[in-house]
Amino acid sequence: MRNIELNNRRLNDDIYRIEKVFKGLSYSWQGDWEGRALLAFNCHYEINGAEIPCMHQMMNELTEHTNEKLYLGNEFDGQTVDEQQISGHNWYLRGLVKYAKNFNSELAMRAAKSTVENLYLPMLSWFDKYPLEREKKEGGVSGHALNVVNGWKLSTDIGCTYMCVDGLAHYYEATKDENVRAAVDKIIDTFRATDFVKYGFQTHTTLTCIRGILTMYKSTGEKAYLDTVCEKFERYLQHGMTLTYENFNWFGREDTWTEPCAIVDSFILSTELYKITGKAEYLTLARRIWFNGLQFCQRSHGGAGPNTCVKVGQPILKVHMYEAPFCCTMRYAEGLLEYAQNSEMFAWDENAEEIADEYGRHFVDDKLIVEYEGRKMPIFSCNTIEENAARALQVKVLY
Repeated sequence: MRNIELNNRRLNDDIYRIEKVFKGLSYSWQGDWEGRALLAFNCHYEINGAEIPCMHQMMNELTEHTNEKLYLGNEFDGQTVDEQQISGHNWYLRGLVKYAKNFNSELAMRAAKSTVENLYLPMLSWFDKYPLEREKKEGGVSGHALNVVNGWKLSTDIGCTYMCVDGLAHYYEATKDENVRAAVDKIIDTFRATDFVKYGFQTHTTLTCIRGILTMYKSTGEKAYLDTVCEKFERYLQHGMTLTYENFNWFGREDTWTEPCAIVDSFILSTELYKITGKAEYLTLARRIWFNGLQFCQRSHGGAGPNTCVKVGQPILKVHMYEAPFCCTMRYAEGLLEYAQNSEMFAWDENAEEIADEYGRHFVDDKLIVEYEGRKMPIFSCNTIEENAARALQVKVLY
C-alpha cells in the first residue's frame, strides 16, 4: 500500500537513524522525538513485520542517553513540572510499552515502570494547580516553552500535559497497576472539568487525551470512560475540525494550520468508536478523515505536514508546511497501523452517486469534490504530487 511504503521509507532516512534520534538536554521537548520515533517504528513492525534498524538500536543504546531513572532529560526536582517533558514522555512511554509487548523486552518495561514511578506519579498533585489562562496566545507548528506559573513551566501548546493520559492508559493496560489507574482517574477528572474550547487547548493534545480515556474503557469496560470519550470527541467535532476533516491547531484559532498528529488521533477515535458502538456516523467520519484529511497531509517522500484550514469563507486547501519531521511524520505511522488493521472499512467506489451535505460540500463515496487546475474531481492524495509542485498546490473545496 503506497502510504505505508512511503512512510516506512521516510522513517529509514538519515534524520531518523540512531546517530540523530536521541536529542539530548538541549532539546526542549524531552522524550518527544525519541518516543514518537520508537512508537512509529513499532507501528510499522505491527503492520507487516518491517524492522526499521533504529528501533532495536534505540533500545540497545537507551541507558547511554537516559538519566538514572531511565527517562530523558532532567530528573523531576519536586519543585517545577516541565509541561513539555510531561507531554513528550507520553510518546516515550507509548514506545516503550509497545516495544516491550512486541519483543518481550525487560529493559523497555523497566524503563516504562521507572518513568511512571519517578516522573508521572510524583507530579500528580500539580494537576490541581495547572494554569489554564495564558496572557498571550502564541506558538508555532513546534510549540515552545514559556514562563513558570504555579510550579509549571508552561508551553504554547496549551494543555499538552494532558497527553500523558494516553501513555499512562497503555501502561495500565499492560500492567493493571491500580496505583496507576488511580493516577489516571485523577488526571481524567481534571480534564472532564476543564472547558478545553474556552481555554484554547491544542487540539492534538485534547484528542490524544481522549484516546487515552478510550484505552481505559477498553481495559476496564467501565462505561463512564466511554461516555466521556463520546462527549469530548463530539465537542472537538463541533469546534475543532475543518471542512476537509483535518483540525484547527488550537480551539478558537481558525487562522492557524492543520496538524496530521491530531488528524491521526481523530481517525483512530472515529474508527474505534464505530467498532465499539456500531454507529454509522462514526464509520462515515472515519472514512472521510482517511480519504480527505490523512491522504492530503502525506507528502511524496512519505513524510507528513500541516495544511491550511478550510472553513466557511475560506475554501482553498494548500500546503502550509511541507513536512513536520519532528512530530507528524512519526505520528502518521500509527494512523497507518489503524488503517491496516481495519482496511476493509476503507474501500472506495468511484462510481458511487454524488451527494451533498448541510455545508454544501459534495462527495463521491466520502471523498470531497474539489476543483484543481480548472477541473472538478474527487480529492486526491498529496503524496502523488512532487515536492515543488506540492508547495505551490492550490485546491478549491466546493461547497
